[in-house]
Amino acid sequence: NKHHGIRRCVILLAIVDFFAAVIRIIPQVITDPSSPHFSSIALPFLHAGQILNAACGPLVMVPVSQLSCLWFAPHERTRATTIAIFANNFGSTVGFVISPYIVSSSDRVPYLLYVHLAFAFVACVLALLYFPAQPPSPPSAAAELLIVNPTGEQNGNAWKTFAKDIWKCLTNPSFVLIMAAGGLSAGTIGAWSSLFDIILEPEHYSEKQAGWFGFGSSIAGIVGGLAFSVLADTRRFQHSLKILIVTSLTACVVSILWFELSVHTFFYDKPILPSTAVTIGLSTALIGLFYGASQPLVYEAIAEIMFPLPESLSASILVQFNNIVALILLFIAPGRDNLMNLLVLIIIFACIIMVVLARFSYRRRDEDERKRLEKEQDQILNQNNLNASSNGILSEPAYGTFS
Repeated sequence: NKHHGIRRCVILLAIVDFFAAVIRIIPQVITDPSSPHFSSIALPFLHAGQILNAACGPLVMVPVSQLSCLWFAPHERTRATTIAIFANNFGSTVGFVISPYIVSSSDRVPYLLYVHLAFAFVACVLALLYFPAQPPSPPSAAAELLIVNPTGEQNGNAWKTFAKDIWKCLTNPSFVLIMAAGGLSAGTIGAWSSLFDIILEPEHYSEKQAGWFGFGSSIAGIVGGLAFSVLADTRRFQHSLKILIVTSLTACVVSILWFELSVHTFFYDKPILPSTAVTIGLSTALIGLFYGASQPLVYEAIAEIMFPLPESLSASILVQFNNIVALILLFIAPGRDNLMNLLVLIIIFACIIMVVLARFSYRRRDEDERKRLEKEQDQILNQNNLNASSNGILSEPAYGTFS
């Protein structure tokens, strides 16, 4: 939230991620993988690299809605946020497909680490070579506020301002409800979907099939997020985030219910509905589709509610709450697939209720629209005062990407 803060954040992320990849390949450089002591030497390096990589997670997710606000017009923001959020999912999904071809046996794991290093190196070089701090001209009034008046530099005490802004978020009932719904749904579905192989084993589906069901769900989530973000960016639905989130979560619950009626559950040891690989694949894809559709909308909704506070602030609270939920369920989920089947239904239903109870406001969009109309009126007045020979040239440019 400081001047050029997003640029510094992304460069720091790229450098740390690259060093994490370097640390993981050090054991292959300093010792022979065939050595009997290789595993004991490599393990600390792998842990250190993974810890650094995980520490970059919040740096990836927190700035996404602020980045879209800074660089994109109001009718493009939700799509930009969606692409930024699901770029991470897309990478892991592609990794699911290509990793088995790189690592056909355990002795080829180092090759995969070198591939990771190559990708991290390319990303780091690109970030260092060219990552502008801000666009040439602000695309909206909200972007102009971020550029001209960064909150991290107000009153000379960044930490005090940050703490006050966090408190403002946590004392806003609507923010808390939507943030809780987004964090609970993301953490719960993430933990539950990791148990697909255990849940489906009694129905005689293989671990490989469960992996492909998860892959299809991830791809469907990206498609759902993009589809709903396009819808949310249209003028008709720009003030309908609540309806879109409730619709997507409701459809997600119905899809989860279909899936759970096809497997053993907390109440029934045998499936109620017959299943095939096609029906299981379709139900998991629909779960991913509608869950993925809701996530970018949550980021945008909390940014709208807490405006003029920076988008990264509200997103940081959401991301950390998501991590807390995932961490708690990490200890609950293993070996408790029936319990997780019940929990995911209860929690997603509770999320729907929380979103329904939340009061949505669109302060950022309304301010953008007000400023845009003011600029247009000023331009019309200036144009009327110009000489006819000026051919309608405006003396004050409109916001960057407004049309």
